[in-house]
Amino acid sequence: MRPGNEQPSRGGVGPRTRRRARLAGLVAVTAAALLAAGCSSASSTNSAPASSSAAASSSAPASTSAPASTSAAPTGTVPASDVGITPTTIKVGLIADVNNPLVPGLFQLAVNAVNAWAKDVNAAGGLDGRQVVVDFCDSKLDPNATSDCVIKACQNDFALVGTSANALEDLSDLDGCKNAAGKAVGLPDLAAFAFPPLSCDPDTYLVAGLGSYCSTAKDNPQTYKVPVGDARYLTSHNSGLHGIWLYDSDDPTFKITQTPVFQGESNLGIKADGQKFYAVSGALPQSALTPFIQQIKASGSTFVYDDVTSQSMVLLRKEATLQGVNSVKIWECNSGCYDPTFTQQGGSAVNGTYASLLDLPYMTDYKVNPQLDKLVTDLGGLDKVSNNAINSYVMAILFQDAVNKVVASGQTLDRASLFTALNDEHSFTADGIIGTTDVGNRVPSNCSVLVQLENGVWNRVDPTTPGTFDCNSANVATIKMNVS
Repeated sequence: MRPGNEQPSRGGVGPRTRRRARLAGLVAVTAAALLAAGCSSASSTNSAPASSSAAASSSAPASTSAPASTSAAPTGTVPASDVGITPTTIKVGLIADVNNPLVPGLFQLAVNAVNAWAKDVNAAGGLDGRQVVVDFCDSKLDPNATSDCVIKACQNDFALVGTSANALEDLSDLDGCKNAAGKAVGLPDLAAFAFPPLSCDPDTYLVAGLGSYCSTAKDNPQTYKVPVGDARYLTSHNSGLHGIWLYDSDDPTFKITQTPVFQGESNLGIKADGQKFYAVSGALPQSALTPFIQQIKASGSTFVYDDVTSQSMVLLRKEATLQGVNSVKIWECNSGCYDPTFTQQGGSAVNGTYASLLDLPYMTDYKVNPQLDKLVTDLGGLDKVSNNAINSYVMAILFQDAVNKVVASGQTLDRASLFTALNDEHSFTADGIIGTTDVGNRVPSNCSVLVQLENGVWNRVDPTTPGTFDCNSANVATIKMNVS
């Protein structure tokens, strides 16, 4: 996968493993899983509007409950009739890779976060009076186990929340899932991360969508909406940047999701050195990164973006130090590097690294965001939090908001009305944890934060005010290119 959250653009969330190659035994640090991480830019700083719901205590993977939102659940009980709903409970499935031989406990923190969310929601009276039950199923980084989890969720759960399963590639059980009336309406999947084709599946919802790519995937060229806020900021503060970009070669979908972002950055004025974009396996040892360092030295590169894994960035920077590279002004990583383990593993070698985020930098901003503060407290401290946990928590809040909207409308609460509410979600912020995002149209958010590691501490660079995002409309660029 990219355990955590590697979405189409910049992703990041913590340790990760590869998708197809990962199943062959390759391990890496989860980055933002998945899936899509953020970028940031210089102008126009905006605070994202709050959404509804928070977290609770850290629990083991089992059935539990979730965090309450800042807005109380609508009063009164609407009719509800579908799989996973009773007069007193509403069951949500949580599929995540936890027990596995490659990265034991991989998404345990994400499971804890969803359980915390449920605990708080239940303490506040539940969702329209129904207690939330989290039905955890361990996908174990195994395709068969993952398929079994989807089938069970279809039969027992109202929706999937916080999905963190690298091997979820067969969409037939998801799309063909039947409701209580026997109609194949599909199973709502609010995923913490997803890769193509799952990220383009109409039943799957993300906070970092592929935008127009899904509708133009068969066109020549394809059209991408990509985050370039970080590049806007960096080029405005550093003239004449030139260098290379590295992307993950362990799964072909990473080329689809990463290289258009690189092209968008290059279009802003970061001149490409050498072959421009380089495919790199996250499983390479430090010695195998020497050719890339030699390219950097030969070109006198001033910019390097490593979008492989956080471990790859650690090794790349250590090799650069070993080879005496001193020309690089900007070393940038995806949000997977925004993790305490990155600093622990890299030490002084990774000092100065930039990371682009789509959510608030939780290690500092929990002090100003009540939902993050509650999550950190309920999970037992910052060392029990990760980007993977944040991503799953955000999707739990999205589910809560969608249910509350159905209830407020007076409609019958079922999978069909939940799909409608999710498709109508165009300004989601997860109570300010992320910038305003058009989930329903799968459009990447303009909002982002750029941080930099300085002497072992991650500090905000753009914008500098805690709790805010740079939401300039120019932070998302349209790119037309053929990625083959």
